[in-house]
Amino acid sequence: MSAQQITITFKAEGATAYTANVTNLSAGNMVDPSSGVSWSTQPDGQNPYVWYNDGQNANKFGLMANYTYNGEVATAFSQLVIDPTKISGNVAIEAELCTAAIDGDEGNTILRFKSATVNGEANEAVASVSDWGSDKPQPPSEFYN
Repeated sequence: MSAQQITITFKAEGATAYTANVTNLSAGNMVDPSSGVSWSTQPDGQNPYVWYNDGQNANKFGLMANYTYNGEVATAFSQLVIDPTKISGNVAIEAELCTAAIDGDEGNTILRFKSATVNGEANEAVASVSDWGSDKPQPPSEFYN
């Protein structure tokens, strides 16, 4: 069993004062979900991003997210981890990123993956959120609206 096609859509939520200035939210690098090491830059810039099963690379993977905030490119905290081997057919994943205060300081805000749904429902076996990986530690942050 493995998905044939996964359409991944990214959306920004949270504090309007921040999200109103967010543009170009999209898939960043495809990464090893354990270490965070980049496997491919191919998905970069796409929202939605569509993953296709080529019959050779149906493995669990992580996706980073990039966006522009007030003209500056930023990478969201955490990663979206997807395991296409845990579902079949054509799948829609919606990834929610939310405003997060780095070290609890709302003056130092970033977007961070908060949740994901698979065909409209939570399914952590297929899509979940985790930190960047062992090779890319991220500072602590707290969600806020």
